[in-house]
Amino acid sequence: MNTMRLIRSGLLLGLGIAANAACAQVEYRSLDLQAAFGSELVPTKSHVEVRWERFGKARFGDIDTLGAESPLPEGGENEVEDRLKAVSAELDARHWVAVNLRTGDEYLVELPLDTARSLRMLSAKAGWEQGYEGLANTSTVAGAEMQMPLLGDAKGWSHGKDSRTRRFDNTSYPYRAMGQIGGGLDWGCSGTLVGRRHVLTAAHCLFGWIEQDDGSFEGTWTLGGRFRAGREGSCNNASCEPYGEQQGVWYYTPAAWRASRNAWNHDYGLIVLDGTPGSQTGWLGYAAIAQGSLEDYCDKVPFGPGFLGGQCYNRGYPACGFNEAPLECRLNNSLQGWAYQDTQPCEIGSFGSNGADGWAARFSTNCDLSRGHSGSAVFTDAWNGSGHVVFGVVSTQTCTTCTASDVYVNGIRRVTPEVLDMIAYFKADKP
Repeated sequence: MNTMRLIRSGLLLGLGIAANAACAQVEYRSLDLQAAFGSELVPTKSHVEVRWERFGKARFGDIDTLGAESPLPEGGENEVEDRLKAVSAELDARHWVAVNLRTGDEYLVELPLDTARSLRMLSAKAGWEQGYEGLANTSTVAGAEMQMPLLGDAKGWSHGKDSRTRRFDNTSYPYRAMGQIGGGLDWGCSGTLVGRRHVLTAAHCLFGWIEQDDGSFEGTWTLGGRFRAGREGSCNNASCEPYGEQQGVWYYTPAAWRASRNAWNHDYGLIVLDGTPGSQTGWLGYAAIAQGSLEDYCDKVPFGPGFLGGQCYNRGYPACGFNEAPLECRLNNSLQGWAYQDTQPCEIGSFGSNGADGWAARFSTNCDLSRGHSGSAVFTDAWNGSGHVVFGVVSTQTCTTCTASDVYVNGIRRVTPEVLDMIAYFKADKP
């Protein structure tokens, strides 16, 4: 069976399930494949109907302060979590949670595996997974100030020593496609444009769990999602925000992340912005790369020219108010909002957390990181020769300032086919 026939059969599966809609909370949203991928790849008009189940109003921010309405108020938050845990165990479909930040509505999105795979194949054929360098270094986009709560856990220093330096090339590609989400002395995350308005980041930057006075935890979505590509400093004008700022209008995370605490195997998410900074900044490509190939790209070798290993990197926006932040910005808080990068490449320690598809969902690295780097890309500039692609998202750590014997201290959520499926569908749905 040829590739296009495989794609068509997978898409027909997605069409077939529409007949089962019965719940008043469920709608089937039509995805126009020809409009999304072009008439060359999809020569005849065709659609996929995707199941969206509305939960109710999402819970945002500090619920003790805001008193936000929980989803499904009649059944309560546990009913939502139980539903998400149940669907996350199903292996025949991808399940994501989507939040409309303008209306506050929260949805469960379901896509059969064959349909998800077919959309991924179409997106690859359309060149969506490749990077794009953008048009210029200028911007006229502006946005409103909104804050999020503290985002992300501490990150660590490899060998107990911080080797990061402040970077001044944030308006050159690919670094101008990397940016800060929110950001302050004790809060914020990082993210990477993977489309003209699509930001790949960590799920814990979008949805987290707040401990209550009684010791229980309540899940909440963060407020805002303000993204500033290529940010250079704490001011709010063009000298610090060369491409302006855009607000998130949609959040997407795996249903498994939304369902329970510490589901770190699923710590990835996507933001859709209200503007299109990627048209100017460009965006990075993204790829699910085999373990052996990743090690070849990333791990330094003791001989040969520079193209043999040592070509994987991370750049992020640390929050300067923490002990593990770079010394320079701890001593001079006016440097908040600058990007920092390890002077050494990111080498890989080990892989783990195999998913149902056989792909290891996580790996460890020796890049120096700290709070604020969460959601930033681990990337290479050598994919297929010279391509800039994201292959991991900064997630967790085993220590902060660490010791000399601690090497591979930071945990990365690897880009796997599951992540590619999410990006393919939501880029098509929200171009």
